Amino acid sequence: MPQAARWVGSPAIKGRTESMRMALLTFSLLGLQFTWGIEMTYCTPYLLQLGLTKSRTSLVWIAGPLSGLIIQPLIGVIADRSRSKWGRRRPFMIGGSLVVTVCLLVLGWTTELVGYFVTDAEKATRVTIALAVLSIYAVDFAINVVQACARSLIVDTLPIPLQQAGSAWATRMSAVGQLIGYVIGSIDTVRVFGTAIGDTQFKQMTVIAALALLAAVTVTSYSVKERVLITARDSDGKAGAFQVLSQLIKTTMDLPPRIQAICWAQFWAWIGWFPFLFYSTTWVGETYYRYEVPKDAARPADMLGEVGRVGSLSLVVFSSITFISSVLLPFCVQPPNAKRPRFTPRPPPGLAALLRKITKIRPDLQLTWLISHIVFAATMIFAPLARSRAFATFLVAICGIPWAVSCWAPFAFMGVEINRLAMNPSQVSLLSGVTMITSTTIRSNAYNTDLNGTTDSEMDVLRLNHHDSDSDSDTEDGGVSNIPSTGELAGIYLGVLNVYTTLPQFVGTFISWIVFSILEPGSTKRDDSAPDSTWMDLDKSTPNAISICLFIGAISAIVAMEATRRMRYVL
Repeated sequence: MPQAARWVGSPAIKGRTESMRMALLTFSLLGLQFTWGIEMTYCTPYLLQLGLTKSRTSLVWIAGPLSGLIIQPLIGVIADRSRSKWGRRRPFMIGGSLVVTVCLLVLGWTTELVGYFVTDAEKATRVTIALAVLSIYAVDFAINVVQACARSLIVDTLPIPLQQAGSAWATRMSAVGQLIGYVIGSIDTVRVFGTAIGDTQFKQMTVIAALALLAAVTVTSYSVKERVLITARDSDGKAGAFQVLSQLIKTTMDLPPRIQAICWAQFWAWIGWFPFLFYSTTWVGETYYRYEVPKDAARPADMLGEVGRVGSLSLVVFSSITFISSVLLPFCVQPPNAKRPRFTPRPPPGLAALLRKITKIRPDLQLTWLISHIVFAATMIFAPLARSRAFATFLVAICGIPWAVSCWAPFAFMGVEINRLAMNPSQVSLLSGVTMITSTTIRSNAYNTDLNGTTDSEMDVLRLNHHDSDSDSDTEDGGVSNIPSTGELAGIYLGVLNVYTTLPQFVGTFISWIVFSILEPGSTKRDDSAPDSTWMDLDKSTPNAISICLFIGAISAIVAMEATRRMRYVL
């Protein structure tokens, strides 16, 4: 019989309250989303300003799905087998964030770096574009390392009953990161901060994003203690490159039915979300300059910063609604496989009656995810009709509600399924064996030592033990367990989910390239004799190509709705 993985220690999170512990566990996603927000807000207009056409810019964004397709599953498998004394996830998170920081700074100062080495103007333009594109690719690859491990850390640390709560908190932190990033992006940072950290809005935003990511990852890495893998499963004993790829392909091609259903719903949903996330800022800015600003009006010198600010204002509203939704919706949705809650202590009779009624009509997570697809489709289907910044902002803002659900639902479902698979089938029903033990209880336990033999007497540390009540093995803090552990394969299965998140981005990129090539084939070709602002000179009599891409995304969301509906019938 194959030998199960063996562990030492148990997960621990600093903090005196559950809310504080959840916030610290998911805090890295705040900085992560801040960085994504900067890339999605500024990089498209930045590349257009450098001289790329829209069709070629759309091809640059293959970096996102390509990095997600390769890096996240690969890092997931490697991290799953890591035996570092610091844990399986945090070393990769810290290393990835350092790489992102360097690449963001290179991206912000691309022109200056190239100008220092290349003097020929025409050659410098080509090299600048190449270095900018290369930096975007490097940022995407490195940030996917951080994202994969940050998500896996949540699944690793929390027991099954808290998987949905952890996923909801991750969404809240992502929304806060988006909100802060877009608020800062909507103001004139050069006027506020001066030129100490850059002489343009884009440069300053890259610096702020780099510092935010480093700070957020540091907070989570310090606050969370991981279990340490001592011995991998027999089947995972070999860790060569061929074995890693073989396991990855085998897992992707032979998914359990429930995980397969979740992945397909995610696939169709992300064909719709990809153009929204990468082009919505540029779309709002284009709508404003195409339909509301007279062609003979004076253009700002920093057109890139101006478009970023216009688009960021709409995304501030979007992120605010996302955050509010991520806070309120989890209380209105039944957790997966949840039992009906008991109200103890009993509330006043009038309130108790109201709570009973709410409980009866409260949808489950599957229905909530389905409704979110409907809301997104019903909103983006009106994108081609937008003729003002106000209406475009309104459409973007409404999408904050389905986006909150889309960031939360698939990971909550996957967290439950991954942890169930890690147990033996006969043990799945024994969820009561997953216990939460506070440090007060731990101090009276004989197994209260960490790897160095020291005692943790902090009152503000929550330790989470994942064990089965029927097991003979000790799984208390410091004990070595050889039972199947929850979250054991979190990295590889979340990597597979990311494959189904990134493959539709290739589809979306291809669709965008076709649409831009047909509708706006030469609208952004660079004229070196003209000012940099001419890339935003658009003809209001021609269709808005980005709005057509958003409309196609709405159609895909309808398919995602049907895929989500069918999840109910998959066992």
